[in-house]
Amino acid sequence: MITIENKEGLEYLETIEDNTVDLILTDPPYITSRESGMNKWVEHVKKQDSPESLDARDEDSWNIWVKANTAKLENRTQKQVSLMKKNFVKYGSVYGKKYARKTDFGDWDKNFTLQKLELFVSHFYRTLKKGGTAIIFFDWKKSSFLIEMLEKKGFKQIRKIDWNKTNPQPLNSSRNYLTNAQEVALTAVKGGKPTFNSEYDTGIYEFPTQAGKNRIHPTQKSLLLFKELVKKHSNPGDLVLDPFLGAGTTAIAAKELKRDFIGCEIDETFYKKSIEWVEELS
Repeated sequence: MITIENKEGLEYLETIEDNTVDLILTDPPYITSRESGMNKWVEHVKKQDSPESLDARDEDSWNIWVKANTAKLENRTQKQVSLMKKNFVKYGSVYGKKYARKTDFGDWDKNFTLQKLELFVSHFYRTLKKGGTAIIFFDWKKSSFLIEMLEKKGFKQIRKIDWNKTNPQPLNSSRNYLTNAQEVALTAVKGGKPTFNSEYDTGIYEFPTQAGKNRIHPTQKSLLLFKELVKKHSNPGDLVLDPFLGAGTTAIAAKELKRDFIGCEIDETFYKKSIEWVEELS
């Protein structure tokens, strides 16, 4: 059974009975949409793409860059160097607009709050069976707030898991660590003995980000990752819930592993695409 509705999460959770869910696997908004250096870079790229724009750099600037970055040009073909120069002159960066990605994910992220997240956590505890597990992906900088919410509602065995991306985009990172190479989630249990089909587990997962035609959401998680989590924290026939379904990843993982699924997505476009993805497997 796979049931997906086009509905706001809290409204949807009001319809779920107490003590009926085995696993909640979800990815709420991280509340990270903001004006950042990358957002300014995106606007710069748009400006440089306009017909009336002037080149950001000149030939002399390119020559200075080449002298200072000989190592970056090693083993590059003439065609690659030519493209780097073209990007450098037009945009001011050898990468051009390849990695111009905004950190503004839209109203669904801007309008979400920690206060609203706490309401979701209350429903998570109410709807889970005794021994049921909630796995919540969230911004690592705000994880302490989420831990406090989980403890306040009565959750036990709170643990952190790490997703190390094997193919992260090099955003904001030419002079520091990659900002988006890792994401974290917290797991929490509603009392009792949880389902955990593993032993001596480090909670560290290495999977690529979702790619291809089924990459339909800006913050979409890896299907391989979610299948591994569903496999470890539930059994065939169990009921899995996700009130922030997005592209449909949790539903697909549940379906492929013979779990039942219920969930919702507030955005109509993503809702329809998630339905299409599920139907492809039918």
